[in-house]
Amino acid sequence: MGLFDKKYCDICGEKISLLGNRKLEDGNMCKDCAHKISPFMTDRRRTSVADMKEHLAYREANKAKLRAFSPTLTLGEREKVYIDGNAGTFVVSSRSPGNWDNENPDVLSLGDVTQCTLDIDEDRDEIYRQDADGNNVSYNPKRYKYTYDFRIKILVNNRWFDDIDLRLNSFDVEGMGTAEYHKYERMGNEIRAALTGAPTAQAGFAQAGFMAQQNFRQQGYAQQPQNFQQQGYVQQQNFRQQGYAQQPQQAAAPAQWFCPNCGAQNASKFCQNCGTPRP
Repeated sequence: MGLFDKKYCDICGEKISLLGNRKLEDGNMCKDCAHKISPFMTDRRRTSVADMKEHLAYREANKAKLRAFSPTLTLGEREKVYIDGNAGTFVVSSRSPGNWDNENPDVLSLGDVTQCTLDIDEDRDEIYRQDADGNNVSYNPKRYKYTYDFRIKILVNNRWFDDIDLRLNSFDVEGMGTAEYHKYERMGNEIRAALTGAPTAQAGFAQAGFMAQQNFRQQGYAQQPQNFQQQGYVQQQNFRQQGYAQQPQQAAAPAQWFCPNCGAQNASKFCQNCGTPRP
């Protein structure tokens, strides 16, 4: 067969357009059939024709599950986690209920969740000043702007895919300890707790544990890891003192300042990078 010979879809039998072929492990698939694949399935090229037919049958049956799905809890902002507490099922989608016909998001059982983690990715960019000639030069010490991305990774026991990734924030979050930072950290912990049944407070401590212990050492608390897990009330009090919990009565986030030791940009009383007190 030549490069431009006509191809037919091994799923539906229809002729495949010139640019519409989607390769399978042992055959071809048209773009219309490919559009029906689960958005969480990533190994189409390693899927056989027989398995793909089974997958699309599963996707067709999912439509009936979706019609019966009635969310009792919605979490998230950019992409949302919808939970039907009565049926013990959940859906992940960037669309709202009633607009799912074309997307057909997978309806999964809460019992299928094997793990759920909140990952906070940090990005650091140096801040420069202009000299008398208009050139960008470093501060001494160097100054940096820190931005953060908040992502949820859900591991599931499913034949067709192993995990679901969703980004919580639509835009980069600037600065640790800010209201926006706490907002997405809290949102991630709420999603984790809802999907796994883990208490929200413990989820928050697990995510912030390393940073909290670092600040404890820098500020003289010298708390041992086992005490960190056991003394919940003391944890919460110290978290509030160090800016990990946003107080409702605060009208605005603290003014930003640059650490005289390492140049990191901060909003709390101590440098989030090296622990130096605010001057």
